[in-house]
Order: sequence, then C-alpha cells, then structure tokens
Amino acid sequence: MREEAISEIKNMAMKIFHAYEDCYLEKDKRKIFDDLFDKYLMLVDFDRFMDTYDGIVSLGLTHRFEYDLMVKTLKDHSLISD
Repeated sequence: MREEAISEIKNMAMKIFHAYEDCYLEKDKRKIFDDLFDKYLMLVDFDRFMDTYDGIVSLGLTHRFEYDLMVKTLKDHSLISD
C-alpha cells in the first residue's frame, strides 16, 4: 500500500476517534458509532482489546472495502466530514 494511502487512513482514523470522543455523551450519536465499531472493528479485533484508533487503522489497512463503508456511513450521518 502506498504511503499516501496509509497516511490518509491514519488521518481519517484520528478524525473518527475525535468525533467519537466529542459525541460520546450524545446517546443517539454514540449508538451509531458503537454499532459501526461492533460491526467493522470485529474484523480486526475480535476481543476488542485494541485502542479504537488502532482498530480503525488496522481495518483500513486490511479490509479497505469495509473501512470505506464505515466512513461513508459516518459521513452520511454527518458525524464526520471530508
């Protein structure tokens, strides 16, 4: 994978992590994040021991299609921006 793509995944992972932290007290938004993390991060972290950021990066590096779906869903719900 190109360094540019890896950097893009890491930047988006940080954006998602910060958005999750910012929305944590908002029950409806937190549920969207939690549902997506349960669905997609399980592909790379079966026991949920990884830090959220690391899990998102790992997902992007190993399961790009699912990573893109997760990012699209977060954007569709206006939880992250481009």
